[in-house]
Amino acid sequence: VVKDSLSGEVITYANIVLKNGKGTYSDEFGSFKLTVKNVNTDTLKVSTIGYESQFIPVNLFKDNLIYNVLLAPKTEGLNEVLISSKKLKYGKKEILGEQREGNQSVTSLIGYETAVLIENPKNKTGKVNGVYINLKKRNDAEYIATFNVKFYQFDSIANAPGKLMYNENIYVQPKNKKYRLWVNVEGFGILFPKNGICVGIEMVNTHGKVKKYAYFGPMYRYTFTEEKTLQTWSNYHNSGWRDGSIEYKNPKRTKVGVLNPMIGVEVEYILE
Repeated sequence: VVKDSLSGEVITYANIVLKNGKGTYSDEFGSFKLTVKNVNTDTLKVSTIGYESQFIPVNLFKDNLIYNVLLAPKTEGLNEVLISSKKLKYGKKEILGEQREGNQSVTSLIGYETAVLIENPKNKTGKVNGVYINLKKRNDAEYIATFNVKFYQFDSIANAPGKLMYNENIYVQPKNKKYRLWVNVEGFGILFPKNGICVGIEMVNTHGKVKKYAYFGPMYRYTFTEEKTLQTWSNYHNSGWRDGSIEYKNPKRTKVGVLNPMIGVEVEYILE
């Protein structure tokens, strides 16, 4: 059972992953079950936004007792949130993200987070008002996933999402149909940095126990990008970022490049 180390309250939908890659979530009661083969050598990582991650040797669970995983709240501040003693003035609202060039539907798996880089064409500071996710209905879906929206600095050295910019989970219930889902974050004070921002969408199972190999919807809609080779990343149960773009080749159209999800933001730039 995953709990807050200070309050003792259970922590729902925490990421649980083994070193060998198998993962799950805690449920609405903070509890989880996971079958382990390498009891003496494997390590469990338990993590969620706003808390310090815990790394636990699996052999602590060998006696089949209920084990409380206590996560300590993070104490460092988030200087990426816009805080000012004076009222800032903003320009007109602008929508940024990939322009549609083709339209491919791609299914993500529960436990995976997909992050995209939203570049800042003006190289000026602003704030994020909203996030959009282009979605398409999955006809064979047995369950609808919950989305967890996250914001990261772009780490240009590692060429990957960096430090979290908002220290709370933002859960959204999508519909299984073709549409553009808008998530309003205008009151969260999220900075839009000069070098852009990485937006992550994690597919979370909030249904409890589901049947093996279940199909979750809706699907992400991806667009063709010819020049940018890496602006999408994938992260399984917070185990680390990997290249999440998809190589694309269409013999009929003689196009070669990559596919990236159609995820973007609405921003307002601070007036000088």
